[in-house]
Amino acid sequence: MEKRLPGKVRRSLRARYYDIEPRAWIGKKGLAESVIEEINTQLEKDGVLKVEIRKGALISTGMDRKTIAEKVAELTDSELIDVRGKRFILFKPREGWERYLRRLERKASAERREKPVRKVRLDIANFRKKFRKGRD
Repeated sequence: MEKRLPGKVRRSLRARYYDIEPRAWIGKKGLAESVIEEINTQLEKDGVLKVEIRKGALISTGMDRKTIAEKVAELTDSELIDVRGKRFILFKPREGWERYLRRLERKASAERREKPVRKVRLDIANFRKKFRKGRD
């Protein structure tokens, strides 16, 4: 699975959405069609979703937590942000990946551009007069 988001964006998303409550659960039916549809619906609505994996899912699918999380991310065309214990966070931009990544590139290039240094002419005599007035 390819990672589309740069590490800096991934870290900021992880920090921002660390403490949200899970709104989708993967149970003993495993990665059924209905579960994937619900996760897709939630992602389209909010863009970020925390999913919890129940013990029955681990037994029925025979996969570990990280593998289940990667599989769900692949099936929903979303980015896996973080896997911690039995919960994981998915991110899918509402406007679509192409527009979101273009916006990120524009933002990064704008930050990289250096602004010219503005030269300030300092008149020492006026400077001293100004501060001398304040002390009198």
